[in-house]
Amino acid sequence: KVATNVMDRVANLPLVSSTCHLVVSAYTYTKETSPYLKSVCDVAEKGMKTLTAAALCGAQPLVTRLEPQLATASVYACKGLDKLEEKLPILQQPSDKVVGTSVTRRFFCAVVNGH
Repeated sequence: KVATNVMDRVANLPLVSSTCHLVVSAYTYTKETSPYLKSVCDVAEKGMKTLTAAALCGAQPLVTRLEPQLATASVYACKGLDKLEEKLPILQQPSDKVVGTSVTRRFFCAVVNGH
């Protein structure tokens, strides 16, 4: 099935999905190896679940009311994403393939050095 909404499409980009998987793996490993961090993370996760549930409940009437406008915005965003994918084929690569490239190294060096 082809993702039709921009959030699904972005989440399914190989670079994005593989990076998310790496972050989740690192987070899980950290929780498993550090009992102190695990307890802090568990409390933070509970708080986030509570806040998310409250936000979803409160926002649902507005989201329902704005559904046609959100669908239209998603169509335009998907068109923009099409162009972005054409100009940045790196988005179709998993993160482990991207990290080793010289372009990526230069980018991270520039970020670290504040350029």
